[in-house]
Amino acid sequence: LSGYEDLIKIIKEMKEKDPEGIRKTNEGGWHSHTDLHLDERFSLLKSEIINLGQEAMDHLSVEDYMMPELSGMWAVVNGPGSKNKLHTHPFNYLSGVFYLQVSPNSGTLTFHDPRPQAEVLSPPKNKNESIHTSSRVAWTPKQNDLLFFPSWLNHEVEKNNSNEDRIVISFNLELKRRM
Repeated sequence: LSGYEDLIKIIKEMKEKDPEGIRKTNEGGWHSHTDLHLDERFSLLKSEIINLGQEAMDHLSVEDYMMPELSGMWAVVNGPGSKNKLHTHPFNYLSGVFYLQVSPNSGTLTFHDPRPQAEVLSPPKNKNESIHTSSRVAWTPKQNDLLFFPSWLNHEVEKNNSNEDRIVISFNLELKRRM
């Protein structure tokens, strides 16, 4: 996705007006309230997320009478040294993140195998291990990346080791029956 640079300024203004934000999984950094999907300034991105969410649901073989609905959308500004602890997004079907501002070493998004004992009998693996057999998979984001993942999947955002803020918009999609 591209063309959303104006949202960086909007998020910085929101952070300036509410410097505390809210605490969720963020250690350091700033987390907006979770209702950005109700803010008109985010309506174009909201529409694009819903359309791409529908494509993801089609790919996942979700029945046609179900459609995606945004249940939450929020901004996260992780400055140098900030990160997000391991967590999931309960009561949702898909979650995702859109990377507005990313610099090298600003932190990977790491997914963890949700089976707690899966690593116990895991044999030694080579460095080119498939994501299908790995207990952890790291995504190194680039600006304008949009990523969907199952809401039940354990994930964390590694520490921002750059000198710049990483700015993202995260969201949750739930399933809604078409009328």
